[in-house]
Amino acid sequence: MRPLRYLAMAFDPRHWDDDRLHSLAVQAAMPIAYRTNRLIVMVTDTGEVNRNPIGDGVTIGKIFRKKGSNPKSPSGMRQNARSSEELISNFWGSYVHVADGPTGVVILRDPSGGLPCYQVAGTGFAAFASDAPLLVSAGLLRPSVDLEVVGQTLYFSQLPRVETAIAGIKQLLPGHMLTWDGQREEISQHWNPWSHVETDFSKSTAERSDRLGQILRDTHATWAACYPHSLVGLSGGLDSSIVAVCLAEASQRLECLTAVTSDPVGDERLYARLVCEQIGAQLFECEYVSDAIDLDRSVAEAVPIPNGKSHERAYNRAVRDAAHRLNVDAFFVGAGGDNVFYLTHSARPIVDRYRTEGLSKGLIDTISDICTITGASIWRVLREAIRVGSRGSRGATGWHADVDYLDPDFLADKAARPVEHPWLNAPAEAPLGKVGHISMILRAMNHIEHRDKELAVPMISPLLSQPVIEACLGIPSWEACEGGVDRSAARRAFSGALPPRVVGRHGKGSPDGFVGDFIHRHRAGIADRLLNGQLAANRLIDRKALEAALRDGAPLQRNDCARIMELVDTEAWIAHWSSPSLLPA
Repeated sequence: MRPLRYLAMAFDPRHWDDDRLHSLAVQAAMPIAYRTNRLIVMVTDTGEVNRNPIGDGVTIGKIFRKKGSNPKSPSGMRQNARSSEELISNFWGSYVHVADGPTGVVILRDPSGGLPCYQVAGTGFAAFASDAPLLVSAGLLRPSVDLEVVGQTLYFSQLPRVETAIAGIKQLLPGHMLTWDGQREEISQHWNPWSHVETDFSKSTAERSDRLGQILRDTHATWAACYPHSLVGLSGGLDSSIVAVCLAEASQRLECLTAVTSDPVGDERLYARLVCEQIGAQLFECEYVSDAIDLDRSVAEAVPIPNGKSHERAYNRAVRDAAHRLNVDAFFVGAGGDNVFYLTHSARPIVDRYRTEGLSKGLIDTISDICTITGASIWRVLREAIRVGSRGSRGATGWHADVDYLDPDFLADKAARPVEHPWLNAPAEAPLGKVGHISMILRAMNHIEHRDKELAVPMISPLLSQPVIEACLGIPSWEACEGGVDRSAARRAFSGALPPRVVGRHGKGSPDGFVGDFIHRHRAGIADRLLNGQLAANRLIDRKALEAALRDGAPLQRNDCARIMELVDTEAWIAHWSSPSLLPA
């Protein structure tokens, strides 16, 4: 079962006749699944195109009815905006919805962003696709790298944005709808995370935790029904272990994979084995292989945004080999668990609880919880809470720029520019913890699109499904750290289903040792690529700082492994998208 690819195009019949549309389908190499007078939809799997369950048009991808939603559509519903709201309220999945409505062709992307949606526009058309290479192969775009956006991506790493680093390609953000009337486009937001932030705290902590556990199990069961034979990437940490437990309860056949390094910090086999013994699943163990890393190839070369790290190719190869050998239907990961379950070391939960309860025993408990999690003294924690609380909710995004190894002049230019995303427009007096929580969820959303495009099966991030996100947003920030442990609500929900040594873990391993060793052994090649590449030529990176970091014998600093490999991958990404071979014949 290969990942779904699609191309949906709204067109002006005066510019696109049947011959031209047929030629487009031939170039895209996909069958036509749906057609109206000004809309055409092509997909690799026509079984993934379904009539809209509540109105006109079709949905592309996986769509499921929410448990407890109204199964009946409002009579006579045909208004695009209203239909979109009903679709988002009563359904979830990994989809885009397209329809030819009275005001124009509309396309809606699901709030979880599970299915990518990239757009190009030209005379008499607006096209939307699952991936950028498809837009190129269909002859709808001649790619050109936008180095300004490349720099912004390195500065605000992991921030989803409308603009991509390929000129002419835009991204429709999750939960947003675009309407094209033949000449102009209009974008509207139809899902807002702030609508799901709880304001009624009458339910107990146990009730909210139990509800989260049930939603997680229901969500995984729905995914398992689509992919009977699944492979789980099991790190041994809390998040991937929850995925494994939930799928084991619902899947026909389940196997797990863990990748290890020779460095003990990157060896999670003990915890992965405990989980597999608990759920009765077979565990496949593999080692990271440095030979899989090709510094001249970007792991994100099929994505119009440079958001990868070169060493990820080693893990990707291990997953590809296992998926092929085991002939699985899908690969499931625990990505986004830290984000959606709100793993925080911030003092924001203290501020939220004070604003909700005032001086109370609960407030004292939360102060103690933050002290335990951070290891900081009560006085330092209180000072931080006062500092954070005094700034207010608006503008307090919690989004920090990634300044390491960027050019000082470039940084000076970017410093005055605020971080922008529709989800970060917090209401007045919004809980500060939820401001940080939503920022973290956005980072995870960016990760969804950064998946291995060479993987022959779909990669599913079930913890970032819409019902799970909405449930977690409804949990007060202080319950995420209750008892002095992070992701407390999720731990409570699965305390009886996971081995105690796993559910009680407060951290997990990392391949940083493997990556650091690779950088040490390839310093010269890495330095040559960075110091003499496009990033340096366009004054996006700090050459002097990198020269010092990559000098023989220089110790790597705490964040160097990920950042250096990100810069190397970006350099390879620029070279790929600048290649003349990508231009249509």
